[in-house]
Amino acid sequence: MKHLLTVIAILLAFACCTTEADRNRMSALLDRADSMNRAYIPMTDGIDSLLLEATRFYDHHGTANEQMRAHYLLGCAYRDMGEAPAALQSYQDAVDHADTLSTDCDYAQLARVYAQMAQIFYEQGLYREQLTSDQMSEKYAWKGKDTLAALMSYEQESQAYRNLNMPDSLLYICKHASQLYRKYGYITYAASTLGYTLSELVYRKEFDKARKYMQIYESESGFFDSLGNIQKGREIYYRIKGLYFLHTNVLDSAEYYFSKELRDGKDFDNQHSGALGLSELYQVSRKPDSVAKYCLYAYAMSDSLNAHRSTKEIERIQGMYDYSRHQEIAHQEQKKANQRTIVIWICVGLIIVGCLLTIIIIRELTRKKKMAEQKYLQSQSAIEQAQSDIAKLQANAEINKELISEKEQIIREQETITKSLLHHNSNSQSLADRELHKTEIYNRFEQLSIKGLQPTQDEWEQIEQQIFLCYPGFKDLISKHEFAINDKELKTCLLIRIGVKPTNIGSMLGVASSYITELRTKLLQKLFGMSGSSKSFDKLLKAIY
Repeated sequence: MKHLLTVIAILLAFACCTTEADRNRMSALLDRADSMNRAYIPMTDGIDSLLLEATRFYDHHGTANEQMRAHYLLGCAYRDMGEAPAALQSYQDAVDHADTLSTDCDYAQLARVYAQMAQIFYEQGLYREQLTSDQMSEKYAWKGKDTLAALMSYEQESQAYRNLNMPDSLLYICKHASQLYRKYGYITYAASTLGYTLSELVYRKEFDKARKYMQIYESESGFFDSLGNIQKGREIYYRIKGLYFLHTNVLDSAEYYFSKELRDGKDFDNQHSGALGLSELYQVSRKPDSVAKYCLYAYAMSDSLNAHRSTKEIERIQGMYDYSRHQEIAHQEQKKANQRTIVIWICVGLIIVGCLLTIIIIRELTRKKKMAEQKYLQSQSAIEQAQSDIAKLQANAEINKELISEKEQIIREQETITKSLLHHNSNSQSLADRELHKTEIYNRFEQLSIKGLQPTQDEWEQIEQQIFLCYPGFKDLISKHEFAINDKELKTCLLIRIGVKPTNIGSMLGVASSYITELRTKLLQKLFGMSGSSKSFDKLLKAIY
């Protein structure tokens, strides 16, 4: 047995050895990719295949820092090729390889990995995930003594809060980030960060602070030329300044900046917002002909803008599920790897084979769990985005009928995907429960149930919408019997599904506990066509995802 173990050790050492030439070649490849990435040169034309080889090499022969760097650069190559899922997976692999407990961990590199993950989450509309990644990027940038990167990641958190409709957090982060930039000597960054707060300050009628921030933004950000013209691509600022003058009743200046946005900003966003600003201005100054003119133009631009965004949304969703190229490359590389290691498998015998199989099974189960969770979260995000788009389009429902139909089709498709995941995967069911429990409305109902208080009608509508989003199968059940159950029966079903104790349901509905017990027994017959106890109904209802 001792001799067998010695032979196995020798064979493994031989199989895992590498020449200095191999190491130099792989190091040169990573240096080249790193230089291209830092110079914003797209990494295409087959470099992803070379980086795949490098990541496999360093996974077997590299340090934790080398493995993290290789996977990070591979993710950057996928990013440049527009393959967001593959890029995100590579970034996650880079994070997994980082040894944060080691004294020589490259924290600055790890911060860059999280920053790239945050950017992908932002582009995919996953703003909570973006916020988490930005926070991790900031944390490791500080540990890596990269002050500017830490401050930039902190600043980016404000954009996640903007998209999550949390303006108080947005204002706090921007103000604090600006102070920190100034403290460390980054004056232009300090000024430009204040620009994110201006529209919110104007809408809050905090005009003195808005005026002060605009003066700093214009004089110190470096975005303006000597004539006061902002850099191309940032013309939306004229809209903000126009609104400031409109709300402070300086109408000539408001007209100047709205017109300037129309003249200088050629994209749909600027054309729409500039025309909208002028229509608002002329409404205040009582010029009906001008109001009609710019309202019509703003309306036309709104149609073009919605069509443009709809196209982008379709492209985004298609990109998230287009795994074919990535899977084919991975399959070919795995095939080559299997051919290179077949001799080792034969020599080391059944013991080593068993170990390898165990590792493969664990990794595959972990990968499938991550993919299922990622698909579930992506579907939830796509449904929420489509619902948000429909709500905006409803203002002109007849004109936007086709766009609304497309969004509804997206919702149906994503609900089908979600139902499939929940039906076949217990991990996805646990994820659905966790996602529901993280929401503010769930926590609100939890507090109401403890205190025995009755929710408002708006709170009932919010919890119903959230439950339907997380549990599409439950939504189908309720929709199927919507005409057979009354309002109290529906609310009882909602409370049972989120785990409220039957003893507390009566208080939340303003009825006796005995009434709720009888009601649940009747609902067992109505919804499931069965006779039995109220506890049987609770068990069946909670099992529906």
